[in-house]
Amino acid sequence: MNRLLLPLLIFSTITLSGQRQWEGGILLGGNFYQGDLTPSITGTLQGARPAYGLLLRRNLGPHFSLRANAFRGKLSGDDAYFSDYSGRALSFSTDITELSLLLEWRISPSVLAGSRLSPYFFAGGGFLKMAPRANLLNQQTGPPPAGVKEDAQAVYAKSRFTLPFGFGLEYSLNEQWALGAEGGLRTAFTDYLDGISFAGNPQKKDWYGFAGLSLAYRWGARDQDGDGIADSKDHCPTQAGKASHSGCPDSDGDGLADRDDDCPLLAGALKGCPDSDGDGVSDPADQCPELPGPPFRAGCPSLDSDGDGVPDEEDRCPQQIGPASRQGCPLLDSDQDGIADERDQCPLIPGSSTNYGCPEVVGETETNYRLFFETNSARLNNQQGLLLNSLAAVLIRLPSASLLIKGHADEQGTATDNQELSLHRARICYEYLLQRGVLPRQMHYDGYGEVYPLAPDDSEAAHRLNRRVELELQLQ
Repeated sequence: MNRLLLPLLIFSTITLSGQRQWEGGILLGGNFYQGDLTPSITGTLQGARPAYGLLLRRNLGPHFSLRANAFRGKLSGDDAYFSDYSGRALSFSTDITELSLLLEWRISPSVLAGSRLSPYFFAGGGFLKMAPRANLLNQQTGPPPAGVKEDAQAVYAKSRFTLPFGFGLEYSLNEQWALGAEGGLRTAFTDYLDGISFAGNPQKKDWYGFAGLSLAYRWGARDQDGDGIADSKDHCPTQAGKASHSGCPDSDGDGLADRDDDCPLLAGALKGCPDSDGDGVSDPADQCPELPGPPFRAGCPSLDSDGDGVPDEEDRCPQQIGPASRQGCPLLDSDQDGIADERDQCPLIPGSSTNYGCPEVVGETETNYRLFFETNSARLNNQQGLLLNSLAAVLIRLPSASLLIKGHADEQGTATDNQELSLHRARICYEYLLQRGVLPRQMHYDGYGEVYPLAPDDSEAAHRLNRRVELELQLQ
């Protein structure tokens, strides 16, 4: 039977969630006892006795209620229930009347969770009137137990302060009616609930509890969200809020109700939104929330670090002077021939303006270039493509010019594989130039494997230098 006590306590704590301000109803259940006549600290249901009472509840908000209880019942116990105590032959019966005031805390109010059911805890204080009647001389044979004389002559208060506490669930049948159950424990700070102390265990105080069903009726102003503000005065009747905001919530606590707050989850003074830089543009709409700027620039300042007339937020090169046509970036002259890359048909090969940035047949008649590759790769990157484009422009403009393409590989791998890889690298360059319009007779390519390394040591830096294609341009 003791194993049934805890499940009964948990199951028996169902009462109703209030959508009205007041609730009143009846309690029907039973009292149980733990003390000198029970061997287990959890008590027993063998001596449970009926109890009945009244409740009055005032809902204070979505999470809290104040409740007054008044109930009468009986406690009893008998050594005959337990074989270990049968020789002692003590028993008792106590009439009790309890008046208590409880504070209920709903963990998840049904009016907010959208459910009829919600759990709650309760605790409080009260007044207990008890009338113990102990049977101390029921022994068939032998002398009475030790302590019987002291208990028979004991004088103790029959009115006690009691401390009720427990756990519960609440359930709404409809807007007016609540059906449920309730359970909890009480201590009255006395060892004489049963009228027995010295004959039992004077080191332990007695406890009692109540578990029972309840039926309550609700009345008063309707309050759908349970925030303590009647729907007739609540501007947000389905959302729990504060009286200072006419019943509407203020989630971020900035003094502005959520319905009027542009940022209901961020506290701020600018229509409820924060403005960290104080520029009059709220942080969510400010593209530069830490730097003040005008609204027409989305809150960003008009900075121009390089003074080229292009604002930094539009300047792709904010530390270099450049025209607006290049988004603030300077004109590039990769080959330093005085002709900007965008007008230079040979941007990586120095040339003359009369030949559109490509070299003319004057001065040096032979120029060498190198392309470097990744391990086991013959793929050309964008920069290498630009160089080959420049060479193609020169070869097309000068039909007498020629290009020798020499492929090389590093010392990693077999000699046969390296020979094939170097030839493949040279052929890739050759085919690229063919696609750009260079005549086959102007070019010759070959692969030399690992035979002619630029750096003979075995370091990674040396390997990178040896993974190359050499381009020898003959202008005459």
